[in-house]
Amino acid sequence: MKPLNRRLFLCQFLGKEVLNMPRGGISFEGIGFQAATFKAGDGIKALVAAANRDAVVGLPVVITGAATVDLGNDGDTVFGFIDAYENDGHCTVQFRGFRTDVPIGETAPTVGKIAAVDGTGKIKDSAETAKLRAPVVVEVDEDEGVATVFLG
Repeated sequence: MKPLNRRLFLCQFLGKEVLNMPRGGISFEGIGFQAATFKAGDGIKALVAAANRDAVVGLPVVITGAATVDLGNDGDTVFGFIDAYENDGHCTVQFRGFRTDVPIGETAPTVGKIAAVDGTGKIKDSAETAKLRAPVVVEVDEDEGVATVFLG
């Protein structure tokens, strides 16, 4: 029986293409990928209206309201990246794993620093020195007295 190629199986299972790379090459694409659906904020919807839904794929986002993501304000810590935008105003957001081809601003971010959004769909260095992942409130139901929290 032929041995199972674990990486190939996981990449196919997760729906990601397997990249062929020369021996010694390094690729992080798709490793640890996890995503969830969120409502798109007004900034994302405006970019889609000005171009098309593919224009927002790969952009960094922050949580801006109950189960809602948007481009955020300059300096906000990145929550995830848009993986797909649907015509119903929702988007799939990658919130865990490695993401390649992330747009950067004029000043390149520093390796090892926490990533922040610049408010225009690019990343930059964060001024924060917080942990890489801290619990983030995703939505709140004040009537029931409960919240949904992403643990990172």
